[in-house]
Amino acid sequence: MSHDLPLVREMRALLQTRRFARTVRGYQTLDSTNTTAMRWAHEGAEEGSIVIAEHQTAGRGRQGRAWEAAAGQNLMFSVVLRPALSPSRLNVITLAASIALAETIETFTAPLTTAIKWPNDILLEGYKCCGMLLESTLAGAARPLVILGIGINVNQPDFPPALEHRATSLLLQTGRRTPRAALLSDLLGRLEQYYDGLGTKQEAAVHTAYRNRLYRLGHPITLRLTEQDHPLTGTLLGVTDTGALRLDTDQGIRIFHAGDVTLDFRSAKI
Repeated sequence: MSHDLPLVREMRALLQTRRFARTVRGYQTLDSTNTTAMRWAHEGAEEGSIVIAEHQTAGRGRQGRAWEAAAGQNLMFSVVLRPALSPSRLNVITLAASIALAETIETFTAPLTTAIKWPNDILLEGYKCCGMLLESTLAGAARPLVILGIGINVNQPDFPPALEHRATSLLLQTGRRTPRAALLSDLLGRLEQYYDGLGTKQEAAVHTAYRNRLYRLGHPITLRLTEQDHPLTGTLLGVTDTGALRLDTDQGIRIFHAGDVTLDFRSAKI
């Protein structure tokens, strides 16, 4: 184990945050950055501490799915958060992180643009290039403990056949390599800014920005609540103040706090 990765050194030279990533643990190989960050947080890691790995052997996505990424080509990290938010409002962190990610990625991919597929996938030219996993616990503390895990496909040149029609990387879309340290430092600055605005009058801007980037807003989508459920269809109306999905269905407007949006390949790329 080494906390002194070259990527971490390069990122620190560019970092302009006040709290985020001022304390970092870096690993060449790790089972899961979220698991390690949660353990570290229970040991007393301060808010804004991050765990970063060049390779994960047991990376996780939403709903227990595996997150697979080539070693040394991408960004995989987790941030320790102790938000002054009620448990029912923790999903607004997802909104803030989604906006930070979308804006940062666009900075490095212009003129290509990003969009957000509810709840927290970032699309580049219609293909998924980034995802996140929010895990939380009250653990008897005055504030919730939240671990925000983020994975970005940066310089990965190809994907397994099962993913190549749904996933992409910044390299594949732009044709050029992206400096990972610069991308990470930019992202952490935006993430800290939007996170600090939650629970203040600045939060309204986060909701507006999220809605403006929401993929398929005003169009039909299919929502699957679990792998066993029959999918639901309806028109995507947006999200609530807590980040829940608003869907206009045959049974009227319904609110969903979890689920997977799947799109018709005939009308979209993912």
